[in-house]
Amino acid sequence: MSGWIDRRRSCFTLVRSGTREESGAVKNSLIRSTGYWVPSNVISNDELVASYNAYAERFNREHGAAIDAGEIAEVPLSSSEFIRNASGIERRHVYEKSGILDIDSMVPRIPPRPIEEISTQAEFAMKSVQIALDKAGYDGSDIDGVIVASSAQQRNFPALACEIQNAIGANGFAFDMTMACAAALYGLHMANGMIKSGQARRVLVCSPEIMTCINVHSRREVHFIFGDASAAMIVEADDGKPGGWDVIGTHAENKWSSALRSDYGFINIAEQSVDPDFAPHLDQDGHRVFKDVVGFAPKVARRMMEDIGLAPEDVRRTWLHQANIRMVDMIAKRILDRDRTEDNAPAILQEYGNTSSSSVVMNFEMHSDDMVAGETGVLCAYGAGYGVGAAAVRKRA
Repeated sequence: MSGWIDRRRSCFTLVRSGTREESGAVKNSLIRSTGYWVPSNVISNDELVASYNAYAERFNREHGAAIDAGEIAEVPLSSSEFIRNASGIERRHVYEKSGILDIDSMVPRIPPRPIEEISTQAEFAMKSVQIALDKAGYDGSDIDGVIVASSAQQRNFPALACEIQNAIGANGFAFDMTMACAAALYGLHMANGMIKSGQARRVLVCSPEIMTCINVHSRREVHFIFGDASAAMIVEADDGKPGGWDVIGTHAENKWSSALRSDYGFINIAEQSVDPDFAPHLDQDGHRVFKDVVGFAPKVARRMMEDIGLAPEDVRRTWLHQANIRMVDMIAKRILDRDRTEDNAPAILQEYGNTSSSSVVMNFEMHSDDMVAGETGVLCAYGAGYGVGAAAVRKRA
């Protein structure tokens, strides 16, 4: 259980993440600023389908005898209508376009960099980090903690967060964490706990997601899902300065499943020394993931809301991870106790696709300026693991 209420006091105490919030004991945390950045390269559904179908037709033609003999399966064709019906996605912004559409590669073309240069993913992260810093009026020396919270990092070590910390001139701690599409809200959950416990004063949480490098564009079930984007949040202790969003509750919870997984990692080389044809697994059981997550994610958000005494009718808006439009519809309704509208639970995946953990921060950034001081919203993100992160925020004057 994420929190409990001590009713022995006339003014209750909320205990969360191992810290105690009492008057004068700890400072509340707030989101001071957010930022996001997307590449200018865009791939439409029609472009993606034309490339994928050309690959599928060539494969089926070249392997016709084996397919007829039942030795291998025919690669099914895709369509823009299938993509829209399955996901609601119409376009996606990508880091590199030509390699994805080339049926001989179907992966982005990204040149390796010398170790003395900033890494590709760190540079990608900095696009949103600088926006968040500029909006807050801070420079790197104002940051005392950096968390890179994303689906994957480009290397095992040193931590990408350390590189970003160095690039902005920050001090203190820095570390990477992976929690798939829920990672940004896991990072917010950790930053919130660190600030409340006095371990940090101001934490940068950034989610650089170049998901087109992970995706398998030759598989019909997943070839359309992902886009690329970077997002960042600055979370800090409340020092009385106006503006920003009070973090009034966070919660993170997992329920193990391998129905959505990516097995890319450092052990692959050792595995291929035994089986040279071994290919790391990246796939999902879409129907199972949909059923499980639609049931689990809103329960996690509602438990957090109950812990802090927040009723659905008191939530002005919910910002959800953009997995597919049907999940957004159903999870929003279960969190809010009312049908989803573009006002109470906006969707952005038609333009950007699934940008993994960055999507919930992008959604918040794009659809929060119209809210007034005192209004409350809930962020919720969900993904492989199954991991679900939730946060309740209230706009400050």
